[in-house]
Amino acid sequence: MDWKEKLKIAVESLRWIIPDKVGVVFSGGIDSSFLAYISNMWDKDVHLYSAGTIDSPDHNWVFKAADYLGLPLKFITIDQNNILDSIKMIKRVDNKADALQVLFDLPLYFVSSVAHERDLISGQGSDELFLGYKKYEKNDTSARDLEKLLNRDLPREIKIAEIFGKNLIAPYLHEAFMNVARQIPVELKISNGVHKKILRDVAIEYGLNPAIAMRPKKSAQYSSGVKYLIEEIAKNHGKKVYEFIRDL
Repeated sequence: MDWKEKLKIAVESLRWIIPDKVGVVFSGGIDSSFLAYISNMWDKDVHLYSAGTIDSPDHNWVFKAADYLGLPLKFITIDQNNILDSIKMIKRVDNKADALQVLFDLPLYFVSSVAHERDLISGQGSDELFLGYKKYEKNDTSARDLEKLLNRDLPREIKIAEIFGKNLIAPYLHEAFMNVARQIPVELKISNGVHKKILRDVAIEYGLNPAIAMRPKKSAQYSSGVKYLIEEIAKNHGKKVYEFIRDL
């Protein structure tokens, strides 16, 4: 059995951990899109939620991606009027979180605040398991990054969702899925400059539109536009981003 077939079996194991009614923390990238796609394929009741600035890279794309998927989408706008209170709340959840971690968690915070579903699914873990970050080309710290995600970042994100009575599920971090993904050879994860190649290939074989499956994407704090928004606010206060967030 080749690795694609093994990965497909691992994907099938997720059917039983994704609830029948679920909201997806949606960015339009391969990770959240594939989870949304297979959930819908398995006859789950799926609703997509995205959050970011109106001029962010995600804003226009998520509507196109939702159309490709044939699923309803709600976009929550993050702006100067609501971003500061949300940052303060995330810092209360974890006062040791650094600026990038806080900014990364902002879309989840806003999605959790408006989603109608109790259960939310997130694409967390895919980048570490399938070498999604460009930095892994030179220095593969994915095992260490995954441990940090499991022991520090995911617990914080679960607590953020719980503020609003939500249950956050990260299917890619399901043990049976991780056990397979960890063993897949590096050359199947990064091939000809394409990161997460085997996951993208399997998603296409399941039927996910290649326009979504092959689309490169930046990390959430950049694609959602929140880093650029907070940079502008921090600059107006004569501070760097990390200083401004630290002092809030």
